[in-house]
Amino acid sequence: MARRVLVDDIPERLSEDDFWGLFGRVEHQTLDFKRGVPEDILKTIPAMAMTDGGLIVHGVSPDLTITGCPLSQNTLDRIMRFANECDVEVRVRSVLVGESEITVTEVPEIRGRVVTTPDGRLLRRVGGDSQPLRGDAFARFVRQREDRSGEDEPVGGFRLADVDLSVLNGVLEADERPSVEQEGTLRALVDLGVALPGAHPSDASVLRAAAVLFVDYPGKYVRGASVQLVRREGVGPGPGPTSARTECSGPLSRIVDDCLRFISRHTKQYAVVRGVKRETLPEYPESVLREAILNALAHRDYGLVGTTVDVTVWDDRIEVRSPGSLPGHITTANMREEHYSRNRRIMRVLKMAGLVEEYGEGVDRMYREMEARLMEPPIFFSSESSVTVTLRNRFLVDVEDQVWLSLLGQYPMTVGERRALVVARRERFVTPRRLRQVLGDSDVGGLLSGAVAKGLLVRVGERGGSRYELSDEIVLRAGSGGMEAQSRKGQLLYDAIQQRGSISTSEGTALLGENASTVRGLLNGLVGMGLARAEGRTRGRRYHKA
Repeated sequence: MARRVLVDDIPERLSEDDFWGLFGRVEHQTLDFKRGVPEDILKTIPAMAMTDGGLIVHGVSPDLTITGCPLSQNTLDRIMRFANECDVEVRVRSVLVGESEITVTEVPEIRGRVVTTPDGRLLRRVGGDSQPLRGDAFARFVRQREDRSGEDEPVGGFRLADVDLSVLNGVLEADERPSVEQEGTLRALVDLGVALPGAHPSDASVLRAAAVLFVDYPGKYVRGASVQLVRREGVGPGPGPTSARTECSGPLSRIVDDCLRFISRHTKQYAVVRGVKRETLPEYPESVLREAILNALAHRDYGLVGTTVDVTVWDDRIEVRSPGSLPGHITTANMREEHYSRNRRIMRVLKMAGLVEEYGEGVDRMYREMEARLMEPPIFFSSESSVTVTLRNRFLVDVEDQVWLSLLGQYPMTVGERRALVVARRERFVTPRRLRQVLGDSDVGGLLSGAVAKGLLVRVGERGGSRYELSDEIVLRAGSGGMEAQSRKGQLLYDAIQQRGSISTSEGTALLGENASTVRGLLNGLVGMGLARAEGRTRGRRYHKA
């Protein structure tokens, strides 16, 4: 993943292709294009300062044409006047793109104080927009912003030998930077923003963020920087008997993997057939568990030393508790759409490493993944001292139906549409009356009409006698209730190819007791799915391992 562009990263001269390759063509949280120096940068500057900082590129029109904006005295004076009105120190430089000179303004991230527009509005960057905060969200953001994050605290007596170089170099390589040996560790930590430079390179101050991310035993420097994992019998109330307990410590990314292994050992694993492959389906979606644990570690309050992230596995649920209240303006009501990082340094490194994608998308992804398997959505609870997410293992449909739905991939569907498809698959069709029995007082008519419009179902019959069946596209993607026998036969052929190395149509006919046409169709189906490859002409054709 390429790192965020800073003003010092930009060459003095660029071709237009190189310019777009460096910046991309989409404005986002840390990038804004302007034709010139309009007054609305009085919003952009404070919004960037209150989010992650960023670049304002002057000389690009709304239709993404490079029109140029030379760094004249008038341009510089205008930028500096607007920046001074917002009380933000910016850096300005010129860049030649093709034959056009443009101007780039770098806005720093400001912490420890609040920056507003000249008329007193507090703005934050959301995508490519600058949006205001109001009411309680405003007040809580101000309190959080004025406090120093625990990740920013220097650690005393830090030993560079405690850094796991394999983890550090993994991040550097993911960010397209050269790997380092131990003597280059301190400089690398400074470059990643988890150590502060001093007067001399050896005087750099290592922060708690570095210990959390890269040290084999971070508790040596940040007491409580670990995860307590417990398997309790029953569902409560009360603590319940403990059948397993352990503590995970180490670099943050390794802790996540260790936690997932513990959970896997103490939750159910279903043996299923997906298409023609035998697989194991975990009780809880691994991507959801990973996101829950990663969020707990990345967003916890590292100023609350001595407290750990706690993961408790019950018979009916998993609870992940993180020390510290929700940060900034985030509430349980807006957390799917908004984001605010208490630990900016940690989050930046995780994004460099590819462990998180876009800020703020993780929670929404958890909801979508649970919906895809027709499980209850995550439940978030926040108090003044902690945030807990609860994942329940209650399914609206059985495991076989979940596997069938998974064959549809990321097909855009609501929970109601998924349940309608399951009924249509199991019962060959679904009627409005039957769907009301399943969903209760829902807008069944609107749901079915929407499913038809999306190509999920087809309507058969008119008025009161109408019913809805799986569309051809859905059957093509995932099969239907009548195709399980075919899938089992395909599995037998697939297994034979894996064991023997290859198989012919006649050998498949002897194996299944089916006619040659049926067997040939099944074998060609394996080829179409990339599970086998065919060699030879029709009569001498053999099907080999893919």
